[in-house]
Parts: sequence; structure tokens; C-alpha cells
Amino acid sequence: MKRKGELFCSLRELVLCAVCVIVSLGSICATCPRNCFCPPMSNNVYCSRGNLDIIPDGIPFDTLELTLNDNKFKNPVLTRRNFTNLSSLKNLYLSGCGIESIAIDTFSGLTKLKWLDISKNDLKFIPDFTFRGLNLENFFINENPGIQFSSKAFAGLSTRGLYMHNCALRNLSLEVLRPLNGSLRALWLYENQFEKLDKEWLYLLRSLSHVRLGKNNFHCNCELTWLYEFFVKEDSIFSGGDAPSCSSPPSHRNKLFNALKAGDFTCELPTFKKVDAIFESELGKLTCTASGDPSPTLYWIRPDGTTETYYPSKTQPKDSEGVMYITNPQLTDKSKYKCIANNPAGNVTFSLNLAWPIAKEKPMDSTTVGRTPTTSVNKVNTIENKNTYEWTVNSKAEKNMGIVSTTDKVKQFSIVDIVGAVIGTFLLTLLICALVFHFYYRRRERLRYDDKRCCENKKHKNVYTMSDHDENCIKMMIQRNSEHIHS
Repeated sequence: MKRKGELFCSLRELVLCAVCVIVSLGSICATCPRNCFCPPMSNNVYCSRGNLDIIPDGIPFDTLELTLNDNKFKNPVLTRRNFTNLSSLKNLYLSGCGIESIAIDTFSGLTKLKWLDISKNDLKFIPDFTFRGLNLENFFINENPGIQFSSKAFAGLSTRGLYMHNCALRNLSLEVLRPLNGSLRALWLYENQFEKLDKEWLYLLRSLSHVRLGKNNFHCNCELTWLYEFFVKEDSIFSGGDAPSCSSPPSHRNKLFNALKAGDFTCELPTFKKVDAIFESELGKLTCTASGDPSPTLYWIRPDGTTETYYPSKTQPKDSEGVMYITNPQLTDKSKYKCIANNPAGNVTFSLNLAWPIAKEKPMDSTTVGRTPTTSVNKVNTIENKNTYEWTVNSKAEKNMGIVSTTDKVKQFSIVDIVGAVIGTFLLTLLICALVFHFYYRRRERLRYDDKRCCENKKHKNVYTMSDHDENCIKMMIQRNSEHIHS
């Protein structure tokens, strides 16, 4: 009886163990979402390419790694509800899921998350505090073309690595990255469309241990000299990837930074392309166009010293235009207006002396003054810049920009023109009179000289010299006496 009892107990324990195993396996199979793979004893859930149109239900609450890559969700908006009861997550992969927007505080409950990947989606804008509460090791936002960030998009976020390659980024404000200054160590921005980075980036780059800026569209002029110098000095932090390269100017195209010198990063002094002055009955329009590398900022300065500023246009990368309107038809005296073009290479000033037309019956034709070979360039002492020049319009151009004629037949002249004409006429008259007196004096002296020589020939050593007239008279007398004798 005793042996039978022991055998019965052994069988009962064996059955109980089998039931426990079956129940455990059943529970595991029941908690792994459909079309997903859940390796035993791993706390990982893999749902990549599972043809899922939503984030599935039934994900175990103790999941450490959740992979949902390459599933096109019907709802392109991520919210906090999608990750309820997944506070144990450490790695979350949401690459290629068609996500277009992320609600604020979507990930705030994932306090243990270390690895977040939202690459290859259709994200266009990240609002403030979207990632608040996350303390990540690596954050991937790669391949979201055209994505934009609000100034506080990363506020409340901490991450050691931020990866945003191939996002078609042209500009990225430092204000966006400033909340990461205390934690960020790696920044990848390669394969974007950056043309320049302001020198303020230098403070951020110095705090990093790894940077990638290759395959951008950098315009290598003097504004990027600081980045070249930093690359040469701290080349180790750029290791492992392509060095930054130049897309323009043409002479530097496709050249890596390590193939250039500091002297290759130069800027072009502004030059004026056109200056227009157009007058109508009650309105005057002054237009100033200048080009340079980089595109200059323009300043119109009125005679009273007030200024209007015109910043470079993004649509015309090398040209800038400043249009100023004046509404003072009582302005009859000449007034000096200045257009100043400024860029890192220096300042250039174009001065105009203008007066409002007296007659205002017809719209005025524009007077265009361009850069001509006769335009003089002089140093300006009023602007503190080594490379500052002033363009002074020559006399011919200045007259055209003075008092503009109101009709095609009648022209009005300034006081300078009238005084010049009077002085010119006087000088010409004086010259003619001098020439007449000169020739008269020379002729008179010649006649006196001839008479003197004649008298000297008549008297030579007290001997009388018969002139031709006296000789003819004697011949006639002799002839008459002969005829008288014969008769």
C-alpha cells in the first residue's frame, strides 16, 4: 500500500508539471501579437513587415524591445495611447511606418527607453515638447525629407546621439539643438542640403565627440572659413565618415575640405548692377541693385540720416534689391541719397544727387545710372571698414540724375551749367582777341622793317642811286629833245 501511494503521488506530480508547462506555453502563445515573432525568454517582440495597419494589441507589458518597421499604419498619427502599459520598453523601432505626425508627450510614459528610431517616415513638423521626458542613448530621425522643427521640439529631451541624415535640411536653428547641449555627444547631419553654417555652431561642435557633415551643399566662401579651420584642428571627430565638401563656387565643386587651404575660402566685394530714379507726379522711386558673394545687405540712407534696410533674397542667392519711395514734391534743391551694399568682404557706397522735377504734369522717364568705366572709386573715411569704398557719379551721369526735363523739347539747366557756359564763352572771346592783336602786331612790324631796308638801299656811302622812276623820266626827256632837233 505504501508503494502504491508513493507511485500515485509521483504520477500526480508529473501530471501537475505537464499541466503547468502546457499552461505556460499557452500563455506565451496567447500574448504574442498576430503576425509577430516573440522569441522565448527574450522579452522582445518583432513585427517587421507584418502587413500591420495598426500597432497591434496584446503586446506583453514587460516587453523590452518592440520592432514595428515597414508596416504602413492607417492612422499616421502617433499618440500616447499607442504605448500604454509598455513602461519597460528600452528599444522602439518605428521606421517606415508612414507616420506623419507625433502628438505631444507620446513617449512620456516610456521612461526606460534608450533607443528610438522614427526614420523613413513622412514627418513634416515636430512641435514643441514632442519628446519630453525621454532619456535616450540614440535617437534616429533619418530620411524624413523636408522635416521642420519648432524651436522647442527637443525641449525636455536628453540623448547622447542624434542622427538626421538625408532629411533635405537646408537650415537648422541652433535654438532647436540648444536643449541637448548638456547631453549630446554625436551629431550626424550628412547627406542634407546645408549651404552654410553660422559661426555660432562652433560652440556646439566643440562639445561633441563625433560629427558627420559630409555630402552637403556647402558654399565655400569666407563665411565658412571657421568650419574649415575647426575641421583641420579637430579632424578626429570627423573620422569614420566623409569629410565635408564644397558644392560651390565652381572652382571648388566636389572638393573635400582636406583638399583645400584656408586661402581658398574667399568672399567677393559687392558691385552695383543698376540704380534707378523714377519720378511721377506725387511719388519718387529709388531702386538699387547689387551683387556679391555672399549676397549683400542694402541700406538706403536719406539726406536726414534715416535708413531703410533690405536683406538678401532667398530666391536670388547673389543679387539684392532695395526699393525706397520718396513723397516730397516740394524738394527742389539737390539732396544726397546713398545706397550702401554690405557683405563680409566690405562696404560699397553709391551716392546720388537728386532734385524733384519742377513740372509734374507727365510721368517721368526713369534715369538709370549703372557702373561705367568713367565712374570713380574713392576710399570712404566715414565708414570704419578696411574694404569700404564709395562710388561717386561722374559729372555727365550726375547731370542726368539732377533736375529731370518735363518734356522732350524743353530742357532746364542747373546753375552750374549756366556758370560754366558763361566762363567758357568769356575765355573763348579772350582767346580770339589775343590772336587778332598778335597777327596785327606781327604785320605792322613787318611793314616797318621793309620801309627801313628801302631807305638804306637808296643811300650808300653818300652816292645817290637813281630809282627806276627817275631813269624813265630822263629817257623821255632825251627822246623829246631828239625829236625837236630833227624837226
